[in-house]
Amino acid sequence: MDRLSPKYQRARVFMLRDILSKVDPKAQHAALMRNGVFPPDRDEQNMVQVYQKERDFSNEPLSFTELCTFNTWFSMHPEKVCGNEKISSSREFPLTIEGERTWIESTIGHALGEGRLILDLPGQWYIDYFDPSDEEFLVIYRYNDFHIILYSQGVDFNLQIHKGDFILDNINYMLIEDANKHIINFMQTHLKPHNPESILEMEALALEIEFELKKL
Repeated sequence: MDRLSPKYQRARVFMLRDILSKVDPKAQHAALMRNGVFPPDRDEQNMVQVYQKERDFSNEPLSFTELCTFNTWFSMHPEKVCGNEKISSSREFPLTIEGERTWIESTIGHALGEGRLILDLPGQWYIDYFDPSDEEFLVIYRYNDFHIILYSQGVDFNLQIHKGDFILDNINYMLIEDANKHIINFMQTHLKPHNPESILEMEALALEIEFELKKL
């Protein structure tokens, strides 16, 4: 399930509105969901999947209003939260962010283009691990059975690209910008294939045309 897709996020917003219309507004979990955060005992992705099966949501790009509704933008980009989200007992402020100065400065620095992280990932690639509070730089990108590891190694950076248990690349770079160019090129050549539903529709159309030709 692609959390970055507009279809997923629209289903998520619709679900939150639907749930909030049916629960006690004074309940603690209602306060959390008004802030776009699911209680820890709820499985957001499974719940969204149920709503997606019941209704057809558009996959058109999200509007600014949609991105600002129920924390949608941070739902799509959790790596841009400057710290760890902590649930509090307050109904007025049910969610707090805990992060050291290093974490905050690092996250903002990356967002401003410091060059260490690739935040605008192509296709369904996503950041699987990154902790700005670590002194040693380490980031793991992932998509399907591919994962890419980039970490500081003394004065240079080691880049490893894996497919399952196999290592496709293992290269050291002096500059992280050069490593990032390699990574982004690899990501762009390994994206989600064509929609299988579209392929099936094309195959069905081809069979229908073939059948009609045989009748001539």
